[in-house]
Amino acid sequence: MTLEFQIGGYRIRLQEREDHPSFFWPVPPFDSFLVQSAEPPDLDFEVKVTGRLPDLPHGRLIFDASHGLWKLYAADSGYLLESPDPSTLEPRSRALISEDFSRVEVWVYQHQALLWKERVGWAPLHIINPTVEVCLATRLAREGGLFLHAAGVLTKRGGEVFTGASGAGKSTIAHFLEANGGRVLNDERVILRKDAGAYLVCGTPWWGDSQLARNQQGRLTGLYCIRHGEGAHALRRLPDRDISLFILRQCVLPHWDRQAMDGTLAFLSELIEHVECFDLAFLKNPDIVDYLEERRLTQPAVPL
Repeated sequence: MTLEFQIGGYRIRLQEREDHPSFFWPVPPFDSFLVQSAEPPDLDFEVKVTGRLPDLPHGRLIFDASHGLWKLYAADSGYLLESPDPSTLEPRSRALISEDFSRVEVWVYQHQALLWKERVGWAPLHIINPTVEVCLATRLAREGGLFLHAAGVLTKRGGEVFTGASGAGKSTIAHFLEANGGRVLNDERVILRKDAGAYLVCGTPWWGDSQLARNQQGRLTGLYCIRHGEGAHALRRLPDRDISLFILRQCVLPHWDRQAMDGTLAFLSELIEHVECFDLAFLKNPDIVDYLEERRLTQPAVPL
């Protein structure tokens, strides 16, 4: 079985050569990201389904995501990523990753079908989360881009991004904009990157409350750092330093890789110079759509 995705401009291939059945698949938010291409993938995963994970030598621990999520170790050929089963915390998959995070050999425990005990297969999501995520986040950051906890919406003004902490209203404002003709790329995670001199917002399949995930992109025309308001909506420009600190708190930061962290900081600094960024305090009211249009099109934002 071979799965190929296009996410944020990257071609990703998962190839399992024994044709074991796949369980808990397909997952609707990933549907529009599936592609067929003769082009070589940017990230290539060779999947091996097994009843026993290989004993691979662990080098020094580079990063521990904690809470039983995953660990990254040094390895002779690059890196070793180990991902546990969340219920037992025992390893569920092991992956050998090349130094450039583009080639991955991954072993995953076979999954037993409950209704057909003789059928043994694998769950693609056990590879996608977290191994594909980690490799994609690292490549993106090294090459100049951000994996951001945010809602991305295509409106008549272009691509608009609303980022904030959990509960700040990303899904709410995305729904209001969609009800007024916008197209939600995702209300939980988007990719920001640069292509041919333009800054883009791209949808990803890692969905949020709405389970909306579209394989589309648009030119980034505005980035909003959002929070709940009191009494009335309020839009203001932020100093560059405040924008950077706010956005960094919402990024999937590749702490495990110095080159990727340097790329993240450089891209963010350049992004802030070229894209309008605002602080937005808003009420949970659909008239926020009219407010944004009026303020952006007819009046300058209130400076800090």
